[in-house]
Amino acid sequence: MIQDPFGRQVSSLRVQVNTTCNFKCFFCHMEGTGIQANQLSREEIVRIIRVAAKLGINKVKFTGGEPTLRNDILDIIRETRSIISGEISMTTNGTRLTTIAPELKKAGLDRINISMHSIDPGAFEFITGVDALENVIQGIKAAQHAGLNPVKVNFVALRGINEDQIWKMIESSADHDYTLQIIEYEVPRELEQSDDFLKYHYPLDSLEHELSSRSIKTEHNSLHDRPLFNIPVPGGVAKVEIVRPMHNYHFCDNCTRMRVTSLGELKPCLMRNDNYTSVFGVSRKEYTDIDMEKAFIEATNKREPYWRKEEINENQVLCDTS
Repeated sequence: MIQDPFGRQVSSLRVQVNTTCNFKCFFCHMEGTGIQANQLSREEIVRIIRVAAKLGINKVKFTGGEPTLRNDILDIIRETRSIISGEISMTTNGTRLTTIAPELKKAGLDRINISMHSIDPGAFEFITGVDALENVIQGIKAAQHAGLNPVKVNFVALRGINEDQIWKMIESSADHDYTLQIIEYEVPRELEQSDDFLKYHYPLDSLEHELSSRSIKTEHNSLHDRPLFNIPVPGGVAKVEIVRPMHNYHFCDNCTRMRVTSLGELKPCLMRNDNYTSVFGVSRKEYTDIDMEKAFIEATNKREPYWRKEEINENQVLCDTS
């Protein structure tokens, strides 16, 4: 398994298969790439995954855009399953799951993340630009019925829009047997003073502390060492995972992921756009698997924690003495 200069092993690959989407979520980071006209072919995606597997990467997540909009997504998953024995998952908005969920499972997908950032129809449409809440709810049920479990529901907490729904979502997760993943709205340092971030950012540290005090059992996701709390609620026990990336050095210290953009660039960190490595080099036809392995190693050597303990502690001291 490849390891970066900070001792972090790279064991998972996040593959952006497209940048097109039928939602228009205003906070979407689009894997840090923006919308692109071109995208990797099925053959190229599978080749990248095959090379990654040789380097010890045995966990793959497909993202977009909206990955289910690719006509060949089932073939991509099927071929990935022939290479990867570990977990294969996908992040989706859920709108196509009522028709495609059984086929995704049959192709080899293990589980799924479904974005549902509000259970209020008006807030949902404000966030996504689409009146599709009921469609997504049915998609969650279809995914569970197909066996794509545990289904995780992604909920980005947004001040003034949905933070008042957090406990309703927690209760809903127990009622409907899905894991709720509450995600902090994140931006790189240079956008922390942007209008949207200042308006909508809702810090999760207080919520995490409250959940920790209520939890009857706390588990941890190996990716970022994210805490997963088991919270007693009237409908049973809710599973709630907290994703708190902003100014969180512990989150970065436990990152095991390499990203692949829809253009075939290896991206060591979501927050940075200055350290890409082309997995195919100048010529895709001439690049051998050995060349691609070298590209992975080069990209891994560029990995560094975006948030560091010493920087955060220094900033805290400056704040305390100002």
